[in-house]
Amino acid sequence: MINRRAITITLTIANLCLFVMYVGAWINPLAQNQKAIIRRLTLEKYPVEISFKLKGQPVHAREAVRPEEGIRAQEFEGDPDWLKDLTIKLRNTSGKTITYIVLMLDFPEVTKNGRTAEHQIHLGVDPDRKFQRPELRLAPNETIEIPLAARYADIKTLVETAGNLPPEKVSKVLVDFYSAFFDDETLFEAGTLFRRNPDQNGSPKWLKIDNR
Repeated sequence: MINRRAITITLTIANLCLFVMYVGAWINPLAQNQKAIIRRLTLEKYPVEISFKLKGQPVHAREAVRPEEGIRAQEFEGDPDWLKDLTIKLRNTSGKTITYIVLMLDFPEVTKNGRTAEHQIHLGVDPDRKFQRPELRLAPNETIEIPLAARYADIKTLVETAGNLPPEKVSKVLVDFYSAFFDDETLFEAGTLFRRNPDQNGSPKWLKIDNR
């Protein structure tokens, strides 16, 4: 069972925020031009497949797996504007139409008071909080691309404010898929699948789906 209001209250804040969980254990220095896109190691089945493009082309990277830190990284050579040139590509592998997505971009090198700087990406309309965003209907096997160029000004402000670090000096980003709503009124959030409580006045609002 889940109290979604408590879990997602931070997601209603503006995109410029500091993520409470510090995910920057891996901050080993990279070569001057070496960049890394980090993903968490997990056995959870996500509803999307995530890939990346740089300047419109697939990222050609070396795969580095660090099980002791719970991460894997795609390492590659990039120029100072690599974040501006990065595009995140999502393919719907859930078998259902997705109407809302939340992605987290964490910057392990940018910390303040033990917190890692985080930029949140919201696509579509959250039915529980009617923010003014374009609707999303990502059908099974369809893809959507998210160019960071359109969000670069916010990312720049975040890393400069939180870590006094120019974005050209950022060499790592952790991409974490957080949540998705589906058109069948189910919810994927933080690795778990939920269904809406049939009692509109009941608590919690979302009930965990037992897949056993």
